[in-house]
Amino acid sequence: MGSRIKLFVLNLIFAVSLIPCSVEGQDANTAFQNSLYGIISLDTTKTDSLLVALKNSKERAYLQHYKIFLDRMVMGQLPTDYNKRLENITGIIEKDSSFDERTLAFLSEIYLQKGIMEFSADNQRTAVFSFFKAYRLWRKSKREHPRLTDNIKLTGIFNLLMCNMPQPYKKMAGWIGFTGDHAIGFNALKTYQYVNDRQLGSKQEALLYLAFSYLKFDIDEKRIENLILDASFEDLLPLTRFIVTRCAFKIRKPVLDNTWLKDSVTAGFLPLLYLRGKYKVLTLDSTGIKDLAEFSVKNTSGQFLADACRYRSWQLFLKGDTSGYMQQQNLIKQLGKYPTWEDKQARYESMLNQIPNDKLLCARLLFDAGKYQVAVDSLLKMEPKTFHTQNQQIEFQYRLGRCYHMLKQNTTAIFHYTEAIKLGDSDTRYFAPYAALYTAELHMQENPVTARFYLKEAKRLNNGEHQASVERKIELLNELLNNH
Repeated sequence: MGSRIKLFVLNLIFAVSLIPCSVEGQDANTAFQNSLYGIISLDTTKTDSLLVALKNSKERAYLQHYKIFLDRMVMGQLPTDYNKRLENITGIIEKDSSFDERTLAFLSEIYLQKGIMEFSADNQRTAVFSFFKAYRLWRKSKREHPRLTDNIKLTGIFNLLMCNMPQPYKKMAGWIGFTGDHAIGFNALKTYQYVNDRQLGSKQEALLYLAFSYLKFDIDEKRIENLILDASFEDLLPLTRFIVTRCAFKIRKPVLDNTWLKDSVTAGFLPLLYLRGKYKVLTLDSTGIKDLAEFSVKNTSGQFLADACRYRSWQLFLKGDTSGYMQQQNLIKQLGKYPTWEDKQARYESMLNQIPNDKLLCARLLFDAGKYQVAVDSLLKMEPKTFHTQNQQIEFQYRLGRCYHMLKQNTTAIFHYTEAIKLGDSDTRYFAPYAALYTAELHMQENPVTARFYLKEAKRLNNGEHQASVERKIELLNELLNNH
């Protein structure tokens, strides 16, 4: 306990030390803030006119790359002459002789964005070198301008990025000095959000980064829920709203953002329309397939398209349309582009060529909607003879374990998790390794020795689906045990 208190105090001191002295006097509606707000709003016409009018050449160049970055990550669009544009943008920032304490931070973030785009395109080795260049620029910026607000954001991003980089790239990063700390990363991003509360564009950006970090890297569901509830009182741009709503799906509480999913903004912003369709499928609303079909027709980026097909296939299957289910599953295989982890998961499941058990599928959807007791009731009505494969037996035990875990019936949850683990030796789905992870989590406070045993089981069983994700969770839980 003493080490945990010490860690908390150190992180608190760190967060306070990062707060700039000049925050109170900053203008929320500068040309820079208006331009950043326009970029995050994804309003190309408005943004282009704002950037042309922006007098500070370094700010304009930085924001031009920011626009390229968001267009790539949200719309899937990257200019064919990107490398030429990058050279021009960085050249403007480097060669402009006017003093601006943000120069190094601007360059660092540009190379960080470049690395993220490369990593998302599966160019991991190239991404590591971009991250290293960004890292060196950030370290120099911190030394020369320790109170610069932009460095707070970079502190958060680098710490979380380095903590969660998959192997062997994490090891490679360690060789050249990359290290990260989850607590420091999240504290820095929360501090960045606090100091930008009055900034028009940076306020949206801060919440966007924090929400995305919770979505990708945090396992504390209560902390994520608090973020969602706090954000519900804010006037969020559609992109920010989309990321916060994805956090609600992550913790199986999409109902928290139900109001957002129903308003007129959702219908006009494709990513939110996709989430509305998913929410309807999870709640067994038959109109979900209509939203997902509209999303699929209008989608030009390819992002979330495979996942939309997956959810459409599930709704068709539950309606008894096996032919329609197979048609959507085959369409997933033919797409050839799977840019998000949801799309990759949709492709993986389609390649299994399995017809699901309707009751297991229904329980899965009810669980993801946060309806745990209804899911349990559905599962307990199943007869063992309805299982056609051992994989379905493992899934049955795993899903019961998850439901009881969420209902805080931990003893029953552990029983079903261990049943899934016993059956999982030759299975390559995620059920057995995740069952071991959750069993370890339930034992951490009272029996750390048992927790370590189940973490070893998770590692042993981690031979297929979600390998990198399972490995990161094992590392994180081991860190928590070491600090216990």
